[in-house]
Amino acid sequence: MLPPLLFAAVFANPFLLWGLAGASLPIIIHLLNKRKFREERWAAMRFLMAAMRKNQKRVKVEQWLLLAVRTLIIILVAMAMAKPLLESLGVIDILRGQRRHWVLVLDGSMSMDYRPNDTPRFDQAKDIARRLVKDARQGDALSLVVMGDPPKVIIGAPAFNKEQVLSELDAVTLPHGGTDLTATFRKIDEVLEASTIPRKEVVFLTDLQTASWRRPNLKGNDDGLKTILAKLEAKKAQSQVIDLGAPGGKNRAVIDLTLDPPIVTMNTPVVAKATIKNFSRDPSGTFTVQLFLGDQHADERTMSLGAGAVETIAIPFKFTSPGTTPVIVKLPDDALRIDDSRRVVASVREAINVLIVDGDPKREVFRSESDFLVQALSPDADAAPSATSDPENPPSAIKTQVVPESQLARQDLAPFDAVVLCNVASVSEAEVRALDSYLKQGGGVIVFGGDRVQADNYNRWLFADGKGILPAKIGAIVGDPAKSEAAFTFDPLGFKHPLVADFAGQSAGVQASLTGVKTFRFHKLTRPKDSAAKVAIAFAENSDPAVIEAPRHRGRVIQVATSADRDWTSWPLHQSYPPVMEQMILLAASGRFEERNVRVGQPLSQSFPPTAAGADVLVKRPGTGPVANTKLKAAGDVSQLLYEETDRSGVYSVDVGPPPPFKTAFAANPDPIESDPEKLDQAGLKAAVPGWKFLYDSDWRGLDKSAASVGQRGEFHRPMLWAVLILLIVESLLAWRFGHHR
Repeated sequence: MLPPLLFAAVFANPFLLWGLAGASLPIIIHLLNKRKFREERWAAMRFLMAAMRKNQKRVKVEQWLLLAVRTLIIILVAMAMAKPLLESLGVIDILRGQRRHWVLVLDGSMSMDYRPNDTPRFDQAKDIARRLVKDARQGDALSLVVMGDPPKVIIGAPAFNKEQVLSELDAVTLPHGGTDLTATFRKIDEVLEASTIPRKEVVFLTDLQTASWRRPNLKGNDDGLKTILAKLEAKKAQSQVIDLGAPGGKNRAVIDLTLDPPIVTMNTPVVAKATIKNFSRDPSGTFTVQLFLGDQHADERTMSLGAGAVETIAIPFKFTSPGTTPVIVKLPDDALRIDDSRRVVASVREAINVLIVDGDPKREVFRSESDFLVQALSPDADAAPSATSDPENPPSAIKTQVVPESQLARQDLAPFDAVVLCNVASVSEAEVRALDSYLKQGGGVIVFGGDRVQADNYNRWLFADGKGILPAKIGAIVGDPAKSEAAFTFDPLGFKHPLVADFAGQSAGVQASLTGVKTFRFHKLTRPKDSAAKVAIAFAENSDPAVIEAPRHRGRVIQVATSADRDWTSWPLHQSYPPVMEQMILLAASGRFEERNVRVGQPLSQSFPPTAAGADVLVKRPGTGPVANTKLKAAGDVSQLLYEETDRSGVYSVDVGPPPPFKTAFAANPDPIESDPEKLDQAGLKAAVPGWKFLYDSDWRGLDKSAASVGQRGEFHRPMLWAVLILLIVESLLAWRFGHHR
């Protein structure tokens, strides 16, 4: 509902109002004609006086009418030259005539692709914007901003060429991301700051989706929006919100998609887990969920969802060839189509390659530090391949290579998905740099303790006061192997961590294969305060960490307090050892998988060996998008791919080099919060953006039809000039008629 308005008259050329003084000329002439004459009586005078007395009233009326018309003509001419304008003193001007700087703000959030009538709301917004541009008054300036995360200024400096503005408007495409409200208002303020036009209008064309307009919980911190709104108020910028949305929207979306395991190999079982949500207040009915591997249809399931329900559906499959393959889950199209599909990029390997660095190698079987670990990860490594292998129990996809500690410095780590240090005595500065560079490229590092580990060396180079590779500082050795009755047992902490999550819900016997492990000695590990490291397993007797996992650069580091063999623990003799070791490898290597799957708006980023710096990169955007050219840039001890134009959801194909020739792909998916069609009303918008003065209009269809009146309303000089022309004709006709009667 519009607030009450007060009207005021203003003039574009007020100094020309001095012309109103000319309105006195007809009156002066009239008064001069009434001056007294010397009377001279003669015989026929009495007949003339009698006639004049008879017509005196009619003559006076005729004279006053002509005087009024002639005076009004002069007044209208003077007023028209001064260009009078009728304006309101309310929230926003209703009748505009002064030059304006129009800032058109298009909501660029994914929800604007909602199609209630097969036409996206973003296209409706562009149509209204086109009409406003075409019908803007001559001399008005225009700017164009797309509200997004980040927002984009399409036209910043005031533009007066309507064709140029329309061309830029036609080229705008809808991003598939969210919005940064504060950053959008900041961009609007920057646009208006560069404008010298005093009258400023900001028009928002939006569906008022709640997710786009409600800021995150700032916990009392001001993100600067209040200051920006005050600056807009000081500029007397008047805002209008055109609401294109409608309550009660329906939508069904794939809000998450993961692969289990995340690192996949050929011919091994993989499960695609798709989480689907019905955002409607009504049941969804039965629909089909389709699984695609690249362009190939792989499988499908049927399901239904209740009102507001969320459900995860699992679809098993296998990859039959290596390479980078998009895995896509697709729903039938609904009103919001972008979130009807979701994708992840799987880097399918023939095997997961693991480098094991043995700090205490020996010739005897199961006497080396790494023997039990190799057996757990690759139990069939020495077996001959069999054509009749059991499909239910395929051979291990993990391939191990063992090197002694002395060869670590000379080893190329790039071909390996994970590196394991088993009781390595010490590391050099060069080895630490190599491991750090390897983590930047998404690799994983696992560090086991042991009697050869030099705590001072590890703490200096690998922990480095919490800034190094290791998530915890190594302290004194705890326990005594001679006192088996004082052994420590594992506490899986509720089986919450991915390393031990598979044991949750299992039988007591299966869980006992983990909780029944006896550890006789271990390194006391101490995490820094506010550490992001997570304890996967602790020791039940004193709650000291047994296994710690933490992200580092693009990769992951797992630190184990005890040894990988049975010198300090009985773990290698228990059935829980192989599956937990396998999960360690998969988790450590998952960094190379995660970096290929990003959210819309996040950059595509991948690290390569430093020798690849300067290599050419071709990025093909989703669909029929153009190919972008860039290069790998040197970034310390790695070369870096960084591509930031990820405003569209879909698969981005990337060709790198040569050197080295390399093909990969990335998947960008929208934020699930953008799938929620819940919207704000006028009161909700005021609460979401407190202190902002705006005019709210939900009748966008009416605005669309009457947009032609925006540029001309309020200008009265043109009607006044037409009135002058009409009065001149009337004055001539009246003068002829009155003179004819006399």
